[in-house]
Amino acid sequence: MAAEELLRAMDADQRAAVTCPETATVIHAGAGSGKTRVLTHRIAYRIATGSAAAERVLAITFTREAASEMRRRLLHLGVARNLQSVTVGTFHAIALALLRQRLSDLHKPMPAIINNRQQLLAAAIGDHPLASRAREILIEIDWAHARLIQPATFAQTASRLGRYAPAPHNEIATIYKKYEQLKLQRNVLDLDDLITRVIEAMRTDNAYAQAVRWRYRHLFVDEAQDMNPLQYELFDAIRGQRSDVFVVGDPMQAIYGWNGSDKKLFDELPDKLRGTTVLHLPNNYRCSPQILAAAKTVAAHADHKLNAKSMRPDSEPVIAKGFSDNESEAAGIATMLWSYASRGGANPWKMSAVLVRTNNQVEPIVDALVASGIPVRTSRPAPELTSAISDASQCTNRNSLMTWATDVFTESTSEIQRWVAEQLQLFLKLDHPGSVDGRTFASWMRTNPAEQQGPDGVEVLTFHSAKGREWDCVVVAGAEVGLLPHFSAISKEQQQEEVRLAYVALTRASHQLFITWSESRKGRTTGRSSLVAEISDSSRTIDHNEIPKRTARISSSGRKVSLEDQIKKWRSDRARVIRQLPNAVLADHELNLIALQKPTSIEDLGKIVGQITAKQIGPDLLSIIAKAGATVK
Repeated sequence: MAAEELLRAMDADQRAAVTCPETATVIHAGAGSGKTRVLTHRIAYRIATGSAAAERVLAITFTREAASEMRRRLLHLGVARNLQSVTVGTFHAIALALLRQRLSDLHKPMPAIINNRQQLLAAAIGDHPLASRAREILIEIDWAHARLIQPATFAQTASRLGRYAPAPHNEIATIYKKYEQLKLQRNVLDLDDLITRVIEAMRTDNAYAQAVRWRYRHLFVDEAQDMNPLQYELFDAIRGQRSDVFVVGDPMQAIYGWNGSDKKLFDELPDKLRGTTVLHLPNNYRCSPQILAAAKTVAAHADHKLNAKSMRPDSEPVIAKGFSDNESEAAGIATMLWSYASRGGANPWKMSAVLVRTNNQVEPIVDALVASGIPVRTSRPAPELTSAISDASQCTNRNSLMTWATDVFTESTSEIQRWVAEQLQLFLKLDHPGSVDGRTFASWMRTNPAEQQGPDGVEVLTFHSAKGREWDCVVVAGAEVGLLPHFSAISKEQQQEEVRLAYVALTRASHQLFITWSESRKGRTTGRSSLVAEISDSSRTIDHNEIPKRTARISSSGRKVSLEDQIKKWRSDRARVIRQLPNAVLADHELNLIALQKPTSIEDLGKIVGQITAKQIGPDLLSIIAKAGATVK
């Protein structure tokens, strides 16, 4: 794509970022400011103007999803996806590729990547009472890796930093040391070891370091506010003393301090990179003015005045509501989502999410949504996904991998298996040194976590998991004392991160934002969080009368029969005739939407169930709806 074409439909700030000189550049990109668009257009612009060679560009992201999106956009911009194209990947994926190339050049085998870390940690813990808290211990080990803290200094450093831990720091240090020893004995690596090995190699072998820097001369980093010291060391090692770096981040979205990231690394970049240009992207293209106003109110608690402006038209007011307890809150969330869905729009469930501070909040909300007929999309890895990757890992060479993928595309009807086959094809197109087999593919998949698979539905996930995502409608649940800020946030730095976390949650919404809280949770008095207490001017309490009444008729017994009940009866009768389960005829959430929206044509019905199904069942359903409407009149 021509350089001028790449600048079309960009605002002045975005254009300045894309076209700035090829010196060290740090972009402060607020939520919804189009940072991915700017980053990909910057790469394409550099290539189009001849100031960068595609095969010398390295773009580092923090998630596989972000890397996939970046590749897709670059392909759309004319940056071809082939061996001479841009390298895009996560820190771990880039480190894996570099380490594999390094060991191949030295004719050394690649150590295996740990499949089950908890199993290895269990061996390190032995019969210690902490055996039941393996997951928490792994979090501490990962934090130590991210902060470049060795076992010998873990206890002292963790104590000095006031690190909350599930056990005395010296006991964790002992387990940490044994865990590291076992990895050496068994010649296995965990993901952070990939980065550590590459950094060590570049420090001790200048020729290797120069070769890496020659290969990757133009360095781009996305979401740089989330870098931890270990990742920064890799970034710095690849950069060398060069100034051809383009770094994008948002200090208000730095939310991973608990996991080892350090916001100061991004804040101090202009001082560390010589001759740095600092630019800002203040325009928000995601959030409505009402939602952005609420987010700004929260951001003020972090002593951070946002210079952000919504570029979207006015939308629905922010709706805030408290409930007596968490069970009532869960039921109320379902009511809010039905209220939103009843306004129409294509696939409202897919475009909605419920965000919570902790994993403990997820299950009751999911149960309430399911009970009300709302489909839910879970982020838990499907057994079928694990099975498909396991099948592919049995392949012994490139040819057998290609055969496996071909067989899946030819014979399998499973969307998940076909998705794994697509990932395998992408894997085979990449320039992997050394032998390529099922085991290396499985390792690649582990370093690049699989995207969510499953049917469309409302997602219920934590604030942290929602980072980088957006939905039309978002419910921020549990905005209450003890959860927001979380009770474990003691230091000022931790409390400031909680504010940023709330800001991230609110800015995931584009059109409708609900905020809920409980006055008590599991017998403990809570109440509305101080972080959202000032969100009032644009807020109102939801009125249950807003939810459309369900059309009803009178049965022979004198009882009112709702339109929903009439459709359910029709569904049951039809299911018996065609010998299928009722949900195979019409899913619960489709049935509820039909009862709420009361479509009057095949076309309108098709927007809910699909045009093919609408043509099959439309005459019956439209007749039921019409008769119900006539009865009410």
